[in-house]
Amino acid sequence: MCLTLQQTTQDLCSPITCITTQRCIINREYQALLEQHQLGSFEALFRFQGGEAAKTIRERSVTRFEVEAGGAKTTFYLKRHKLSFVGIKRLLALFFPNTLVSEGIKEFKSICDFRASKLATVVPVAAGEKFVNFFWVESFLLTEDFSPFIQLEDLVTAQPAFFKGREGRSVRQRLLKEIAVFAQRMHARGFNHRDFNTTHILVKYNAADHRPELAVFDLQRVDKARLFRFRWMIKSLARVNYSLPDHLFTAKDIIYLFMSYKGKNAMNFMDRCQWFWIRRKTGKIRKHTEKIMRAAIKQSEP
Repeated sequence: MCLTLQQTTQDLCSPITCITTQRCIINREYQALLEQHQLGSFEALFRFQGGEAAKTIRERSVTRFEVEAGGAKTTFYLKRHKLSFVGIKRLLALFFPNTLVSEGIKEFKSICDFRASKLATVVPVAAGEKFVNFFWVESFLLTEDFSPFIQLEDLVTAQPAFFKGREGRSVRQRLLKEIAVFAQRMHARGFNHRDFNTTHILVKYNAADHRPELAVFDLQRVDKARLFRFRWMIKSLARVNYSLPDHLFTAKDIIYLFMSYKGKNAMNFMDRCQWFWIRRKTGKIRKHTEKIMRAAIKQSEP
């Protein structure tokens, strides 16, 4: 079934009702489906053998798989965090029950927090954690596929012509305006997505007027420490600036992004200082990324 823009937006923003078991948190709307496919426990999901690998690194893996119910298929992404040492966090959790220890549970909670604040993100299905030898933990996060949204990174790579030509400037500005508004709302509500870039920004266009609808995913690193809140804008806009391709988005476009975030038409002295910091931070991100890439290439050489 094709969802309308309004249905999709509501689905990505609506709060979640959960049930808690010994080792899992489960979105109540998906409880029956998971149990129907014998996926309603930590062991069943963490040891799941089906699907196809979407991403594999040393600390975690992501598996894509489908289940069928009522003649329709539902696609899920299963992120599994390998056994890791959590140390003192485990002790803190004994005295402070709200302390989040595992990465899977932490991201599930962040997704729920975003949706409770009407910030669009993916649908959380389940999360779980299991402690091994007290100070070690393994965990998972299960989310539903975010189609028809796609990653902004994929859009600009696959359809660069969409941002060029006579209509290109207005298309870019509408997109940048939405990115700025989303970032500003996110920060105003006490959250800072530490990987706010084109890889983790999702977009869906309304075919009628080319209006972009945005969401974010991969909330593994969300900052809520308001002590350094003044730095959130600098870092977020610098990440977006770095991840947007230079051959499509000009310096004027990025200034428009900055001014849209600020809600202004002209810069004052403080704005110019902040713009300088954004450009400087963008350069640091570029150097750091290039350093990591060089190290990866060197490591892969025989």
